[in-house]
Amino acid sequence: MFWIQFITFLLLTGGLFSLFAVNLRDFTVLLPQQKKNSLQNDVHKLLGKPNQGFLKKELSEIEQLLKNTGREGRFITLRRTSLLLFALGAVIALLLNNVFMIPVLGAAFAFIPIWYLRSTSAAYKKHLSEELETAVSTVTTSYLRSGDLIKAVRENVPYMNPPVKFHFESFLMESEMLNANLVSAIHTLKGKIPNSIFHEWCDVLIQCQSDRNMKHTLSFTVQKFSDIRIIQSELDAIINAPKREAITMILLVIGNIPLLYMLNRDWFTTLVYTLPGKLTLAVCAGIILFSITRIMKISRPMEYTI
Repeated sequence: MFWIQFITFLLLTGGLFSLFAVNLRDFTVLLPQQKKNSLQNDVHKLLGKPNQGFLKKELSEIEQLLKNTGREGRFITLRRTSLLLFALGAVIALLLNNVFMIPVLGAAFAFIPIWYLRSTSAAYKKHLSEELETAVSTVTTSYLRSGDLIKAVRENVPYMNPPVKFHFESFLMESEMLNANLVSAIHTLKGKIPNSIFHEWCDVLIQCQSDRNMKHTLSFTVQKFSDIRIIQSELDAIINAPKREAITMILLVIGNIPLLYMLNRDWFTTLVYTLPGKLTLAVCAGIILFSITRIMKISRPMEYTI
């Protein structure tokens, strides 16, 4: 019986790896090591075809998220935490005497820090976009009136909120005390805030330093913040209902297991202790894991691309 379960587990794992395009070599990126570029990878990069599996793609996105939020130093810690949680999920599956649950529980536990990071990053990006909209709008209005960028920023800094306020205060300090080159100070400010619309606004400001007539185009750039906010609110209204339904169905599926224990002990025994029941639990857990992953993906905030 054990060998039948073990062979079935290998077949199920191989099927999941094929479905998600995961290679065994992808798991090596979870371990801290130096990156080595092969000739094949260099050719793929030159052709614009990065040869990345599912796991490598996820890790590259997480690394970019950490870099955008100024926490790139935590990437190695995140990888180690995911690896330890994967082992913890596998141990729990073994304690439950269900070998089919090893890849599912392992992947679910490994994705916990990634899901947490994605949710906090999404909240941070939304908050940053809201604060940038207010700050950029007020600074633009003052700049169009006075024609003095430093004066416009100084007038509106007291009314800004973190994290935008700190960056604009640094801009004032650099432009007034450290660097007389205003274009260089704008470049520094641009590199501190990861927002494409803000980067476009900074580029227009740089052009305004050589052509004063360009300042009238700043209003069109500021309007993009409002456009993105409106589209994001409409998209959230469309997505929230399916998300609630999916989460409700997941809770119902999970809640049916203890419900069977109370209603019919024989059905519960068949589901938990027999081979078909264990396989059914593993398939349901895999579907739940895939659903949560898709929910996290569609919950990302919209980003403007130039």
